Amino acid sequence: MRFLSRECFDYPLLVCARLLYQSKKRGILENDILIGDFGDKYVNKMDRETLKAYDTLINGDIMEWDLYYYMSGKEEPPAEIANSSAFQLLKKFVDEREFAKTKNL
Repeated sequence: MRFLSRECFDYPLLVCARLLYQSKKRGILENDILIGDFGDKYVNKMDRETLKAYDTLINGDIMEWDLYYYMSGKEEPPAEIANSSAFQLLKKFVDEREFAKTKNL
């Protein structure tokens, strides 16, 4: 696992920089794009608790394709993921992005 250490969260710039990098380097292109764009928009605005939840979400035990399916609404996420403040923000971002995309068609 690549979770950030607790002490690391005492240095918010370091945490944001690392999470932003990890947001863009996911392993599958779909997540690189979605999570990377989300990171660009939100990581520097997150409070400490949301940063921790986001770290757990993107660096935890969730497989990349499962995370993609949860974000895109193709599968229902487990309760611990669905109740995460970071996942809720990410899901809202993806939903708004999809709505804007279909609206412009």
